[in-house]
Amino acid sequence: MKTTPHGWTIFDADIPILTYTYWFGPGTANALAVGGRNGLIVVSPPYRVTQTVFEDLSPYGPVRALVASNAFHHMGIPEWKKRFPDAAIFAPAQAIARVERQTRLDGIRPLADASALTGARLDLIDMPHYRTGEVLVRMRTARGVVWYVTDVILNMPTLPTNPIMKILFKLSDNAPGLKFNNIAPVFMAKDKKAVKRWLAAEYRKEPPLWLIATHGDIADLAANPNAVRDLLVTS
Repeated sequence: MKTTPHGWTIFDADIPILTYTYWFGPGTANALAVGGRNGLIVVSPPYRVTQTVFEDLSPYGPVRALVASNAFHHMGIPEWKKRFPDAAIFAPAQAIARVERQTRLDGIRPLADASALTGARLDLIDMPHYRTGEVLVRMRTARGVVWYVTDVILNMPTLPTNPIMKILFKLSDNAPGLKFNNIAPVFMAKDKKAVKRWLAAEYRKEPPLWLIATHGDIADLAANPNAVRDLLVTS
């Protein structure tokens, strides 16, 4: 896939859909910039970036909205709001109070209010069965339906290099490969099994061909039917 001069990966130039990998302490995360009705929506905005990272998005439209994808993916919100003061901020309903407290920004709105900005090809879904909130981003493209997920599904090619995290991820079967996150839902979800059933139902309703993981690589789901069956079809 092509990239912008300063690090955004262009998954789809038409919608558009771009991702950006950034460090957040012990690991990395992939931010998402996706075209909505009249501009870009940036989900899990990258943290501590240079001005050139902002500028790379300008050919794809103005930044209209920023989304904290759950109660913990908020670190980049303040600097992006400073750069794009007119951008609205959204978060899952259960995450709003914590995101406002951590970012020291008020007026953060629930995902349900973002429908006027998303358009027909983009859904920002506030996933049920969560204590801390989680968004499923569903995008409809010429390449098929694409999901962007935050902490519910991982697609890490290797175990983390940090020794403690390596042991934790190995024991919890969180990596390598396409896996449900078996650590985060312990404190983030009200009912882990219900989350899995809900995801399986969403998969059957409108099966994605691609999955962009916040933590890990982009997954070509059509090329990996066994992993998809184990992860989603049989949940």
